[in-house]
Amino acid sequence: MQQVKWLVVVPVLATACDSLAGGDYVGEPLITLAGTFAPTSAPPAEVGGIALLWQDAEGSGGPGKAIVAVPVSIEFPTRFAVQVPAPPPDDVTFAFADGTRLAECYVYVVADDTDTRQFLGADRTHALVWTAGDVSAGTAAAAYLGGAVTAGYHLRRYTTSPQMSPEQQTLVDRCTERGEPVDACAARHHYQLTPPIAEDEPLRIVLWPP
Repeated sequence: MQQVKWLVVVPVLATACDSLAGGDYVGEPLITLAGTFAPTSAPPAEVGGIALLWQDAEGSGGPGKAIVAVPVSIEFPTRFAVQVPAPPPDDVTFAFADGTRLAECYVYVVADDTDTRQFLGADRTHALVWTAGDVSAGTAAAAYLGGAVTAGYHLRRYTTSPQMSPEQQTLVDRCTERGEPVDACAARHHYQLTPPIAEDEPLRIVLWPP
């Protein structure tokens, strides 16, 4: 059995959803992600959709500055495939002084694709990144992303790190310059994206107990 969901964007503080693509959307995906649901006490049959939580890179909010429910085919009981048909919202992009605009998001399971703020689980290993243009080696953007990349979407692993990178510190400084608390800003940036991995590396979503 398969069920297919479609694209909706929900700003975090909004009370309604703005449809960007309906059930007749036939555009080519910019990237397709596939993976499995990990064994859990929460039955996969209750999954309503999959959403991308876009990172608040220059603030203290973390993932969820914008929430995008993406087209997904769920093959019960365990497998899914996610299609990402559009670039990220403009207000989640950021850039370093020597590079192109970037964006970063994380894959979450939602209970209902018409209200994407009720989360059921997440992939705890991967980040999906986007670049508006090619990223050259030796730039701050390349250091942040774990290496040079071409324009578009790319899959990365992320790891927590007690030592903050210079690029993450730059984002913390921007956060505090906006008047947000230093501790709240810093708490969001103790991690590093890995060097390039296979774009088809499977995701593994852990569904949380009800």
